[in-house]
Amino acid sequence: ERKAKDLTLGDLIGQGAFSFIREGRLRTANADVTVVAVKSARSKDRLCYRAFYREAAMLVALDENCEEHNPDGHPNIIKLFGVITRSRPRCILLEYAAKGDLLQLLKQQTKNNVACLVGSFLRYAVHISRALKELRRLRIAHGDVAARNVLISGDDVTKLSDFGLAHDVYTTTTYISSGKNDAEELLPLKWMALESLETRQFTCESNTWSFGVLIWEIAAFGEEPGYQNEIRLSCPRLVGILRQGYRLQKPPGCPDRLYDVMKSCWQEDPSARPEPVELEQKL
Repeated sequence: ERKAKDLTLGDLIGQGAFSFIREGRLRTANADVTVVAVKSARSKDRLCYRAFYREAAMLVALDENCEEHNPDGHPNIIKLFGVITRSRPRCILLEYAAKGDLLQLLKQQTKNNVACLVGSFLRYAVHISRALKELRRLRIAHGDVAARNVLISGDDVTKLSDFGLAHDVYTTTTYISSGKNDAEELLPLKWMALESLETRQFTCESNTWSFGVLIWEIAAFGEEPGYQNEIRLSCPRLVGILRQGYRLQKPPGCPDRLYDVMKSCWQEDPSARPEPVELEQKL
């Protein structure tokens, strides 16, 4: 828990249906000032607060477990600086990533030499495979591994972020109502493993499926995934397509060996998918 008096809020740097994200300056115990990203619930309704507390609880648990092995946290997982829950606005204080998110960086690229450019971006995928290795050690399912949720620090290190709030920031074709149990719940269907689409359960193996889609995003320079020329798909429609054996097509210019890595992540049997350490080696 941090004290509100130690936080100075700056400019708004992101917003969505459920959250605001501002730049902030946090004064620490030794009087140093650290630039942070400040997430707060956008309104007081149930969905906003559910997303806020879910992410806060996950990040605190992750931080406590990581500290046992590395007091500074894992280098490829966004660092938690604290939470403010005893005053308004309630906030999650996170490491500030100066270069923004991977998705936007991919979309800015000029595709002159596709194979060379994809190769240069694969180091970011290697970083995230290391984050997934840490999540596997801790038995944590992220549930939304995607380029939009990968942040890049000022020293060009990628960090897995957004353990609960980021999904409200992006397009309506990215997050679609699940239509099950809670019609208001929005899920990243095209990044989800087949078994997660059917059961709404996330595992370390479903992280691997989503990671395959993240690699596809890198090879496609941030294009939105689509199946059979369809971008907006209902959950039953997508399950049917995947059950028939269809997978995302190889992006133009993507090396065959890289596409083979993607397809290995999308195997129907979760136990047949490669573990993060194997993916790191292949990449």
